[in-house]
Amino acid sequence: MVNILLVSGLAGCQVLSSGVPAEGVAGSGRDAAVAANRDGAVSASDVEQRADASEPPGVAGPLDVVGCSDGTREGFRDFVTWQTIAGCAGGWDQPGVIGSPELSPVCGLNAGDSSPNPNGKGCNAADLCAKHWHLCLDGYDVFQHSPSGDCESCVPANEPRFFLVGSGASPMGICSPEPSATNDLHGCGGLGEPETEACYPLFRRMGFADCLATGGVWSCGDEADYLQEAMKVTKTGPTLGGVLCCQD
Repeated sequence: MVNILLVSGLAGCQVLSSGVPAEGVAGSGRDAAVAANRDGAVSASDVEQRADASEPPGVAGPLDVVGCSDGTREGFRDFVTWQTIAGCAGGWDQPGVIGSPELSPVCGLNAGDSSPNPNGKGCNAADLCAKHWHLCLDGYDVFQHSPSGDCESCVPANEPRFFLVGSGASPMGICSPEPSATNDLHGCGGLGEPETEACYPLFRRMGFADCLATGGVWSCGDEADYLQEAMKVTKTGPTLGGVLCCQD
């Protein structure tokens, strides 16, 4: 069961799109606590309430069609509609999703929730994508690979999975492919906070407090890393999502 941890002193903070608490709010210098469920997002309490419920299984198929290295797809599960973008669940223990220009696999693609290595030991986020697919670089990469131009249909409404791209944002929450833009995790799904308009077509983000609320499944470093989540992120298990993969 996922244990939801509370950050002392953060319960009354407001979640801001920039990931930086408002001036004068207790707990400044780090992300605020996870806000209540808004616009279909899943809050910490939602995760706790359904922690024992099984997540829908991925859809299996040929690797070049599925796009996930373990042969099952958990986001954008309809191969016919979503032919060049996939949500791939799994874990990794090598930190960060920032690459130059993209992250390269390090464990021979031996990762994914249906693989012999669901926790991703020795792997990074790129190992969740099949050969001839890559960790989607940013919102523009998602736009190019999605037939709708966005990713709101990544998972059914309120399914608590988050699938990220390989880039972060500026301290003010403006998504950017620049390696120096490392604030928060950005992507699609039903877990996390509403994204800023500056990051369209992505519509979910996770900061330090959002990661903390998953009980360690998503890890974004410590409190001092509140602007470096995209450089620090690891994922300790196969639940609650993974990465977005785009066809080469």
